[in-house]
Amino acid sequence: MDIIICIPKNIPWSEYQKELDKVANGSYVLNYRVAKKPQNLNVGDRCYIVHDNILKGWMNVVGINRCSDFTCTTTGKEWGEGWYIQRSGKFNAVEPVPIKSFRGYRYFNH
Repeated sequence: MDIIICIPKNIPWSEYQKELDKVANGSYVLNYRVAKKPQNLNVGDRCYIVHDNILKGWMNVVGINRCSDFTCTTTGKEWGEGWYIQRSGKFNAVEPVPIKSFRGYRYFNH
């Protein structure tokens, strides 16, 4: 089942685009920490991305894993241990759709 996540609006889209560009060829992954493992999410499902109340596009889920602490190689931000939705490959832009931002994740039926 597909999922939808929100990127905090205090992160400019231009900065997030740097991360999207870095993972476009599949050599890197983007991690999104969640409080608990999404039970209905599988590798190969889509992860839709909302930024500043706008659905921007989707990426393929390449992993759902419990990870230890790590430092983002793009932003330098340190992230703690937890469950992470991992995405990689091409970002597939969609026609922008207004969606109210939220924390965490939601399953997405489209």
